[in-house]
Amino acid sequence: MESDQRDRMKYLFREILGVDVDKIVRQVVAKVSVERAKQVDKNSKEWKKYMSEEGGIVFLPGTVAGIGRKAPRSK
Repeated sequence: MESDQRDRMKYLFREILGVDVDKIVRQVVAKVSVERAKQVDKNSKEWKKYMSEEGGIVFLPGTVAGIGRKAPRSK
């Protein structure tokens, strides 16, 4: 959607329905951020619990351990 079309839609929502689209978007983004932060905290606690139950050391398969690593450059 082009910028002027987007602005027109925002104007129509605000004038006809009384809805501030930008305000709603900010609220949704804030809500999603809070929910993600809660999930990260929960995952961290679960991971710490798992690590303590396993003795603190977990060996990961090479396919998992290599995720995100850059491939070696070939000459």
